[in-house]
Amino acid sequence: MYNIKDSVFETKKLPVRVIEKGDQLSIFVSSVNTELANTFNMPVTLGGTNSSGSYWVDDDGQITMTKIGLISVAGLSYKSLKDTLESKLKYYLKDPIVNVKFESFRISILGEVRTPGTFVIPQSDINIFQALGLAGDINLNGKRKSVLLYRQTDTETQTFRINLTTDSIMSHPAFHLKNRDVIYIEPDRVKMNTNSLLLQLWPTIFGAVTLFLLVLSSINR
Repeated sequence: MYNIKDSVFETKKLPVRVIEKGDQLSIFVSSVNTELANTFNMPVTLGGTNSSGSYWVDDDGQITMTKIGLISVAGLSYKSLKDTLESKLKYYLKDPIVNVKFESFRISILGEVRTPGTFVIPQSDINIFQALGLAGDINLNGKRKSVLLYRQTDTETQTFRINLTTDSIMSHPAFHLKNRDVIYIEPDRVKMNTNSLLLQLWPTIFGAVTLFLLVLSSINR
């Protein structure tokens, strides 16, 4: 009899998402003094560069905020940035509360998937399986044991090969995606040739089966 105590449950701690150059952040400041707090919020203008009221992290890993000035944010977690801003804003506001969200997390999925394209993700924590789900999963002709992932850093483009069928997939450095990652599913030539041959032979196979059934029916009469 199956005993749940015999099962081993492994809990993996997800890596903390940190802010990077080129990221787009939504930062909202609130306080008991709403009017004064709003002076720290990016104005929302339709059709303008700040249509979402967001901050772009520049090439130096910084953002510029009213009164505070330049703030180095690259490498910080969302909680670290929240704590940093709340600490700085105490000089201007009573009991400031800062809400930091990530915007414009984009990934591209190309190759042997049902719906290839570029996807804008509302959250910053997404793994490769979730991403492939957005693209309708890998086609029958796609390689699952050799998925290519391209990741752009400040100095280079990193290339990863990922085997989606291994038990250790969750510990792979590219399992959790980063902004602007590109996933490419290569075609499996062996599968493609096999499927193509099956399609070519299918009329012959269907005809042979039909003839066999007719002969068998005739014998049984």
